[in-house]
Amino acid sequence: MRLTRGAVRRGLDWRGLWLFAAAAAVPIPVCAQEGGGAARGADPLAAALEALQTGEYRQAVSGYRTLARSGREFPASARGWARALAATGEYESALEALERASARVADRAGSDDADTELARTRGVLLQALGRLDEAEASFRGTIAGRASDAQLARLDLGRLLFDRGAREEALVLFDSFIDFYNTAAADRLDAEHLRAVGTAVSYLGARDPDLFHDAVRAFEEAIEADPGDPEPRIDLGLLFLDKYDSFEAGPLIDEALARNPVHPRALLAKARRAKFEGSAAALELAEESLEINPRLTEARVLLARLYLELEDVETAEAEARRALEVNPVSLAAWTELAAAAHLRGDAAAFEEARTRVLGLDPRHADLYVALAQVAYRTHRYADAVEFARQAVSLDPLSWSGRAELGLNQLRVGDIAGGRATLEASFEGDPFNVWVFNTLDLLEELAGFETATSPRFVFSLHPDEAGVLSVYATALAEEAFDAMRARYGFEPPTPISVEVYDRHADFSVRTVGLAGIGALGVSFGSVLAMDSPGARTGGDFNWGSTLWHEISHAFTLGYTEHRVPRWLSEGLAVLDERHAREAWGSDVDPGFLAAFREERLPSLERFNYGFVRPAYPGQVQHAYYMASLLCEMLETTRGFEAVLAMLAGYRDGLDTPEVVERALGTTLADLDHELKGYIETRFGAVLAALGGPADEEAGSLAPHTFAGLMMAAAEALRAGRPEAAIEALSEARVLFPEYAGPDAPTLLLGSLHREAGDLNRAAEAYRAYTALNEKHFDAHLALADLEEELGNGAAAREALERAIWIDPFHVDLHTRLATSFEVAERWPEAARERRALLALAPADLAEAHYRLALALHRGGDARGARRSVLDALEIAPNFNDALDLLLEIRGNPGGRP
Repeated sequence: MRLTRGAVRRGLDWRGLWLFAAAAAVPIPVCAQEGGGAARGADPLAAALEALQTGEYRQAVSGYRTLARSGREFPASARGWARALAATGEYESALEALERASARVADRAGSDDADTELARTRGVLLQALGRLDEAEASFRGTIAGRASDAQLARLDLGRLLFDRGAREEALVLFDSFIDFYNTAAADRLDAEHLRAVGTAVSYLGARDPDLFHDAVRAFEEAIEADPGDPEPRIDLGLLFLDKYDSFEAGPLIDEALARNPVHPRALLAKARRAKFEGSAAALELAEESLEINPRLTEARVLLARLYLELEDVETAEAEARRALEVNPVSLAAWTELAAAAHLRGDAAAFEEARTRVLGLDPRHADLYVALAQVAYRTHRYADAVEFARQAVSLDPLSWSGRAELGLNQLRVGDIAGGRATLEASFEGDPFNVWVFNTLDLLEELAGFETATSPRFVFSLHPDEAGVLSVYATALAEEAFDAMRARYGFEPPTPISVEVYDRHADFSVRTVGLAGIGALGVSFGSVLAMDSPGARTGGDFNWGSTLWHEISHAFTLGYTEHRVPRWLSEGLAVLDERHAREAWGSDVDPGFLAAFREERLPSLERFNYGFVRPAYPGQVQHAYYMASLLCEMLETTRGFEAVLAMLAGYRDGLDTPEVVERALGTTLADLDHELKGYIETRFGAVLAALGGPADEEAGSLAPHTFAGLMMAAAEALRAGRPEAAIEALSEARVLFPEYAGPDAPTLLLGSLHREAGDLNRAAEAYRAYTALNEKHFDAHLALADLEEELGNGAAAREALERAIWIDPFHVDLHTRLATSFEVAERWPEAARERRALLALAPADLAEAHYRLALALHRGGDARGARRSVLDALEIAPNFNDALDLLLEIRGNPGGRP
């Protein structure tokens, strides 16, 4: 392989890096007896290296120290001694060790060469402590003195200069590695030098993305050169992660940890990967790395970012300051402090941190990239746009800054500007899968149809627009009116709503990658959501989802995007409940079990349940718990108290201050109050559910909800439906609010229906559908029962509620249209006929005629004439349509 210089090949797509790696990768087992990790006992230096590479740091320190004190294997023994001490954060001790080793060898040799050989290692330690001038002098001394690691010192000096804003000099140093690789003798290209080549050309990749391919190859050659060293695998894993490929990064990081389970940098790399994937493990892994090296500033900085995304500003600041205790000039730590100050609304602290960063590196665009990322994660999208714009202004080669700018332009509704920015970003970084996916999505979005109402603009897939627009625009306007009255506030209009027919497209629109579990997202006055066609029927209620996201537009706007997630989500769920019967989250046994076992977060850590869930299902539990808090506040203090809280956030107060000002209590007392509210609200159900012992006993605890459900199941298996009905009836009394698919209320409805007891079946289905918003078949069953009982209006109500679950069901609209026609409710009948027409029935002429008839009967002569002419255009000899046309002309009022 020869490294390239400045020859960007056009047409490179985002898959290039991964395809290259797959083709070039050579499987290399991680074995304690290979390469640099030579068999223990072969010689003292190899044994010390083995101990270092496998994480036995005390043994490594001892082995290297013995060699260094005797002057043997110099300078490798002295460097190893320092590395082993530094691995656990003993940087000052490592510096002392270098001084001692250098002095011993100098005394014996009678020259200063020993100090020159150790200068580069000294510089690395000084840089870790923030002593940059001294570090720079050490690196320059190594290079000038032509020490054995002079080329490595060029990399260290380049990185230091790059972080001090001296980009041009740094890039010259990085560029030298291309010639070094192409001309070096084979014995000079050991694993450490190959790692340096890979790192250097990675820096150059901002100017020439093809060089990332060369970086991959260099790191792979480093792995081949020393299979026992975990470092090259970490380097390559981090490169893949930086280029948005968590899939390739994962095995490399895991292989490094298999070699050394306590490698701080490998643990930190795994934490970064977990953060990339949105896993709650990121916090724990970062903490694990700090258990090995408590002074690892990069881990402190990652923790600070994770806490900022949880909106735990105080803890984030504490972590950043702990990083600065080790390295007072850490750009990343000062950046996190700037972000924390911005979230707190502390202009003076923000300016101090910003000034410190730009004083250290006047071209540090990553400051503004980080600020944009934190602003986005905390719903401050306009701020994210402005910060990202500053990143690009500071450094036009900040492709991550351009990506953040483009993505956030889209989030605030600037589609044209966002597209242009993302196209420019992709030119510079063709590996950014978020940008690639989003550009691809924009191509599809351009083909969507638009439906408008006074305060909303809907973008809908052409195959769904005809049906959805009939219902979505009306519901959105209703929601706007209801929430304007509730909040006494109007967000900016028009509100844009993008409805995606594929969940992967919605997911890309939201976070740039497929796989997000949400149904909708609000960026303020720009909303995005799944259409009912994007999910399996019955997965969700698209009407309540739309209402939920419109609620976010109000709370975000009210607070100028400062409302914490838990309060915004809790209010949105509560707003759903106010909108329709059954809408909003329901209580389930899992939530009550989590409450009983004290697994739900306290109010001080409420956002953790949303952002870093500790167990499966905690996100759903967090939504429900937040809604209960808002319900409690509205019930006990009135909605004015909630509005006072929103006003407090708008004024820049943090949560303890908001709670004290708006509610006159402390956060801890409010947490205690909420627990009491839940215990009171569900006390009987908690008792009925029993404890863990009852659950383990199962059928031995017939007095519990689980015991009764088990008894009902056994009775059904034995063919004794009467006994099952008795057990289910008792279970329903114990837990009447349960609305899961195995709820006793639903099972009772089915059993009563099978037994021919229509009244009791209808009562059970009414109760169940009053709790469950998304069970399509239950709503249809209720409609059937109501019709059989002669309750036409109730049957129509059940069918209309089913539309919010599956609006693409032809029989549903046919039944509704016919029922409305019988009741002579012509506007509703016409609405359903329009929906049927949009579903492209086989007989289009008949569908147009039926719509025309409903419009005519409702007094819309113009619409009726247009529709009947559409029917006749398809079937010119359609007699019923001809008769209707004559009737319209002779009787425009529509009454027969």
